Amino acid sequence: MGNARVRMAAWKKHLRRTKLAATTIVLFLISGTLAHAFADRSGGLEMLRPGSAMVLGLLIARARGWRDVAVISGAGACASIGLHLALLEPLPRALGFAAASTSESLVAFVLLHHIGRMHNIFDRMSDMMALVIACAAGALFSATFGTLTLGYHKEVDIFSLWRVWYVAAVLSQLVLAPMVVISAQLSENRRTAIMPARGMIERVGVLGVVALITSLVFLWTDLPLLFLIAPALLLATFRLRAFGAVGAMVIVAVITSYATAIGRGPIVRALDDPTDQMLLQQMFLAFCFLTALPVATMLTERDLRAEELRRLAERFKSVVENVGEVIFRIDEDGRWAYLNPAWEGLSGYAISASLGRSWLERIDEADRPELAERVSSVMCGGGPGVRRVAARFMTASGPRWVEFYIQCLRDQQGNVVGATGTLRDIDERKRLEDHVMSAKRRAEQRAREATLLASTDELTGIANRRAFMSQLDREISGAAEFGWPLAVAMFDVDHFKAVNDRYGHAVGDRVLQRIAERASGAVRGGDLVGRLGGEEFGILMPGASAEDAAVVAERLREAIELPRPEDEGLPAVTVSIGIATREGQRDAGALLSTADAALYAAKGAGRNRVRIAA
Repeated sequence: MGNARVRMAAWKKHLRRTKLAATTIVLFLISGTLAHAFADRSGGLEMLRPGSAMVLGLLIARARGWRDVAVISGAGACASIGLHLALLEPLPRALGFAAASTSESLVAFVLLHHIGRMHNIFDRMSDMMALVIACAAGALFSATFGTLTLGYHKEVDIFSLWRVWYVAAVLSQLVLAPMVVISAQLSENRRTAIMPARGMIERVGVLGVVALITSLVFLWTDLPLLFLIAPALLLATFRLRAFGAVGAMVIVAVITSYATAIGRGPIVRALDDPTDQMLLQQMFLAFCFLTALPVATMLTERDLRAEELRRLAERFKSVVENVGEVIFRIDEDGRWAYLNPAWEGLSGYAISASLGRSWLERIDEADRPELAERVSSVMCGGGPGVRRVAARFMTASGPRWVEFYIQCLRDQQGNVVGATGTLRDIDERKRLEDHVMSAKRRAEQRAREATLLASTDELTGIANRRAFMSQLDREISGAAEFGWPLAVAMFDVDHFKAVNDRYGHAVGDRVLQRIAERASGAVRGGDLVGRLGGEEFGILMPGASAEDAAVVAERLREAIELPRPEDEGLPAVTVSIGIATREGQRDAGALLSTADAALYAAKGAGRNRVRIAA
């Protein structure tokens, strides 16, 4: 069974390569015969050399390996030899022409393969430039071999012949090779990149307009109307993209070559010498190429980018509209500019009825001034770029606690254009915390009162180290037993030694007293602030997650950093804060060590900041 599959696969490869060889020979012979027929009518000069262009197009579109390259190139060389022998050319000349056409297509293909611009030559302008460079390089070999072959057998103007051959080779590759590539892509149903969805009637009609105008200019009138062809080419390019550009180019090339060959058209009427006529027509075709194909490439590149952006926008919209948290955007005037569907589930209000209204409108009046003040720096872009704040939110069914994660939004020029962020319901968590903490406070109130004197720091009036550590041990045991969250923060005064050295220890003691006072006012009810030694303090936060602890720590940091009237005579100081959560740690020393490491990380990051232990 396995051998049969191997033989079948080998047979399919053999059949495919046979078809490639046959297709190459047929295309080469047909195009070469037509080119020779046109050349006979125009004095033996070939306007285009389509054979090698057909080979290059097949190499780009169909070669899947170097064996395919050998098959296509070999078939093209054999077709070239056979064609020129059939035209009664001597064998040496036929071999020379075959070497010219084969080297032309092979050099161009190898260059394209080397720079990786193989199958999507119309997707980007850089791809089109790579094709132009590859064709120009390949034509150097073709023109050189062809000129040497002709010059060896008869007296000719070598430079004029090389120039005509080179231009014809480059134009042939640029006009006809893309036609073969597009035909192959259309046969594989790859339409979107090279041709937008259009009806057959429109495609035929647009190309028919190009053929009609070109025929009018070159066959049916004596007026110099060459300028009419450019708008027709652009029409085909804009409507049909790369397919239209290449199809129109082929139509123009065929009609103009035929008209010039039979002595018709504005080019023939303008010049008498056949060589000059050919050069002028080649220049005209080059102008047509520069009019159509680069524009088609830019349009295709724009279409691909637009499609990619559309897909990204759809995926982003799908994610945003199905996420559980409210995602919002606030404009410069503080009004809701965007709300995802989660808004209706949280607030109970319709999105359409909320957009354009103040984002503070649903906040409890008691919390509104503080919330507005805390996020004002974010909204104006002058302070921290991100804030996480909690407030009571008036939903359709009553007040609930919510948490805002809000950050500044800027445009490409860096100007503040509002804010964006998320909003989530934390009401159940807050109620659970309040319930747990109330029960805990009631149970421990009497014990606290009994040990107050023994557990108070003499200088600051807050818990001393022994009391703090004793309470920490109890909280760790309780948290481990009941699964409560627990967080510890450690902070100390930045550069406190410098304060003592400069102002004296009396001032330093007053600074510590002020910090203890501010810390006690910044923490939640039920939290314990203690002095662990010197300028080092700790905060014990039962029931707090890392995020809750970060909110408390940031509030403390701001309370100490911002000067107040009662601070007159005292130096301004800041604190660095490290936070750690229990999360499996049953030892108070280990928990404090983790918080201490986060504290030193905050100092190492520049002081006056909060860090959460990893």
